[in-house]
Amino acid sequence: MADEKRKPKRSCHPRQKWLPAAAAILLLVLLAVGLSVRYISFVSQTIYQESTSHLEEVLHKSNNMLKEMVRKNVTYLHLYNGFLENTSDEDEIQAYIEQAQKNTGFANFYFLTYDGNYITVTGETGYLGLQTNLDEKLAHDEDVVVNTALPGKPQMLAFICPETQGSYRGFAYDAIAISYYNDAVLRLLDNSAFEGNASNYVIYPDGRVVIDNSVNRKETIYNFIAMLRDHSDLSEEQITELSNAFAQGSSGNLRVKLSDTSYYLVYEGTAVQNWTMVGLVPTKIVNASLDELWFHTVQIVAGIVAGLALLVILLIVRRSHTTLRRKNTEILYRDELFQKLSRNVDDVFLMLDAETSKVDYVSPNIERLLGIPWREVRQDARVLAALHPNGFPERDKNYLKGLLSGQQREWDFEFEHRETKERRWFHVIAIGSEVEGRAKYILVLSDRTADKQVNQALSDAVAAAETANRAKSTFLSNMSHDIRTPMNAIIGFTTLALSNIDDTERVKDYLGKTLASSNHLLSLINDVLDMSRIESGKIHLEEVEVNLSDVLHDLKTIVSGQIYAKQLELYMDVMDVTDEDVYCDKTRLNQILLNLLSNAIKFTPAGGTVSVRVRQLAGKVHGCGQYEFRIKDNGIGMSQEFAKKIFEPFERERTSTVSRIQGTGLGMAITKNIVDMMGGTIEVQTAQGKGTEFTVCVPMRAQTEQRPVEKITELEGLKALVVDDDFNTCDSVTKMLVKVGMRAEWTLSGKEAVLRARQSIEMSDAYHAYIIDWRLPDMNGIEVTRRIRSLNDDTPIIILTAYDWSDIEVEAKAAGVTAFCSKPMFMSDLRETLMSALGQKQTDAAQGLLPEKNADFKGKQILLVEDNELNREIAQEILREYGFLVDTAENGAVAVEKVSTAAPGSYDLVLMDVQMPIMDGYTATRKIRALDDPARATLPIIAMTANAFDEDRRNALESGMNGFLSKPIVIGDLVQELHKIL
Repeated sequence: MADEKRKPKRSCHPRQKWLPAAAAILLLVLLAVGLSVRYISFVSQTIYQESTSHLEEVLHKSNNMLKEMVRKNVTYLHLYNGFLENTSDEDEIQAYIEQAQKNTGFANFYFLTYDGNYITVTGETGYLGLQTNLDEKLAHDEDVVVNTALPGKPQMLAFICPETQGSYRGFAYDAIAISYYNDAVLRLLDNSAFEGNASNYVIYPDGRVVIDNSVNRKETIYNFIAMLRDHSDLSEEQITELSNAFAQGSSGNLRVKLSDTSYYLVYEGTAVQNWTMVGLVPTKIVNASLDELWFHTVQIVAGIVAGLALLVILLIVRRSHTTLRRKNTEILYRDELFQKLSRNVDDVFLMLDAETSKVDYVSPNIERLLGIPWREVRQDARVLAALHPNGFPERDKNYLKGLLSGQQREWDFEFEHRETKERRWFHVIAIGSEVEGRAKYILVLSDRTADKQVNQALSDAVAAAETANRAKSTFLSNMSHDIRTPMNAIIGFTTLALSNIDDTERVKDYLGKTLASSNHLLSLINDVLDMSRIESGKIHLEEVEVNLSDVLHDLKTIVSGQIYAKQLELYMDVMDVTDEDVYCDKTRLNQILLNLLSNAIKFTPAGGTVSVRVRQLAGKVHGCGQYEFRIKDNGIGMSQEFAKKIFEPFERERTSTVSRIQGTGLGMAITKNIVDMMGGTIEVQTAQGKGTEFTVCVPMRAQTEQRPVEKITELEGLKALVVDDDFNTCDSVTKMLVKVGMRAEWTLSGKEAVLRARQSIEMSDAYHAYIIDWRLPDMNGIEVTRRIRSLNDDTPIIILTAYDWSDIEVEAKAAGVTAFCSKPMFMSDLRETLMSALGQKQTDAAQGLLPEKNADFKGKQILLVEDNELNREIAQEILREYGFLVDTAENGAVAVEKVSTAAPGSYDLVLMDVQMPIMDGYTATRKIRALDDPARATLPIIAMTANAFDEDRRNALESGMNGFLSKPIVIGDLVQELHKIL
């Protein structure tokens, strides 16, 4: 027993120690595998549902986009339909459709018949191949969307809208249509799901494919149901069920096998033409996700097993790893935060080594702010110095020298962006620091470009305001002087006329000077108003038919008095003008030429020369010529400095000569603006003491459709001689004579002209017309005429002159001159003069300065509505001079009262002022037009107002007025307007 007690106890076998643990681990592994299998089954079903759901969403999105495209294009068609019902102008229709095509992007527009024949807006015809019969749908006014194709072109989708029968270019159509190529439609269908492996189709209920957006298919599918029947694993019953679902517009999904590939099929009705949208995605794309999930699950299970084995080790090291990870995360977060901040602010951060100048850090936004990659700065910081502009005063200065740790310095630097070359300004802050025992410099470069630009803009605005104030003061000073000068003359001469009322000659002289001063004052006011309208954009050009010959001759008539008074020589000629009848704004063209010619006369001393030359150049556009007008003088000229700013408003050169000449300084600015509006150019060449030449070149459209026949049958083949001391005039007139059918010669000498006349008679080839300049260097035109007549030559002789020939007419006729012609000579002037010389046409009689008084207006009753007593008195006297009976009203209210109470027919016309107290002219006109009596309500009313702008004319007409006259009243315009209405 004692031995038995001393026997040691039996210890457990090692296997007995790890078996429970192994069993536990095996149980955990089996549990993990079971859970994984169940998890995979669950995930597989979820992936299937998610995949089909995703495909349904993509399909639904594409379906909505297709519906929206159909709705939008059908709406466009109805808009186009409405436009076509309201117009028949084919050019307007074509322009409208082409603009609509640019705006909406459709491929083409068709005018379509029931049977599919079409014509486009450009006149192209053909047959639109359609997959449906239009007769029934168009007969019920249904909109149709159908796919179609034209020979040689890709498949298209056509949108068709029925039209009440119309005609375009003689083609009777029943509908209108627009088309899109299928590739444009396909862009609406999103097949980006499942890495672009999803295919989309749009089909009819019977399976015909409208749109094929398939992926990796080599064969085109024409019928989707037929394709399923031939290539899928679906039974006929399943295909029939699917076809019925398509016909009912239902939605759903199923799995189908096509050839050797399995697909998920998703479909949804579109509610557009009973179409159905179908989507296909290979199942292997979905299963690939499942296989990847299985692989990862196995990895997870293996990881769990390994993790159980390493659990103890992980528990031991967890605490140290957690602490380390937390610190690393904090560092990463701080670094990411700093990177984000530095990229989105306008401050560049750098850290430099104080000894080596090596860049330890630079924020990435340096590339955005300075155009230099941050890696390049990290390699060598000296690249920043190269960005300083040339001439920067402190380009090479070292601001960091001697900067100690904890110290700070600030300065401003100017850089040039490497890519854009834009100047940028930076405020630099440098801080000394120490990292791990090494001296470092931390730099912050703050972009202050925006602040600099704002300050510069403010500085420029202040300078502009100061300049404007100076210009305003100068302008007011000029206007005060220039307005007071004629006003002083008006007041002074009026006072003298009253003081010498019995001396008729003096009074006439004083009144004439008063009238001249008044016209000058009016021209000053018109200049200011014109400039105001130009700057506000209220001036518009109005193209009318214009004859350049009339323009130049009228211009010469206007300035002839000034030319005569200053004893100047005026030369006017034309060169190569083949189209003298043009379309342009005659008033503005006159204004340009009169401004330039008046300036030339104004700044040319007595005895000087002023010339106007017109030349036609080749135009850049067919049917449109470039017309060059050169106005030249040998006057005082101007400095080159002033010539650069002559076209600026209120500018006048300040010299002792010019300062005595009146003007607003607006004429050249107005001229430049009008030339710009006409699409032309104006240039100036000048030199002080030598004169000035302005060259204006403007495009004008020729009246080619009204060009008269140029040849004169009676003179065809006959010989003519041109005598002028100016070669250009000889050349121009000779070319015109050739155009009328004559053989033309020319000479610069009067003596040679007489010699040629004698020789032509002796050689039996006599001249049949002479065109001779009045002023020749060796003898004048009258003397040349006498000598030609002494040869017993009775050929018509025409004197060509730029002057008034009334003083020499008697002498010239006695010498044998047949006719006179004014320079410049245009083709119309030459033809008229030659025909007159042949006795076949008489020139028009000169018109009087005032309209002729006749009995047309006698007994006509006018109601004059004017609040100003003086203006009322003037208008009364003028109207009575022409036989009118005048009744007056001092405001609109009195006028309305008189018209409404007077017997019908008492007044033949109302002259209505616009701005009046109590009731203005517009309101009075509206009240008269609203009267119940038609005879009173339709009484003619003419506006008579000092508001002479285009908007005032429109306001007058909109209020119901029949005409418009601006003050001060021009008698000729008044009589013409009265003739027009009465």
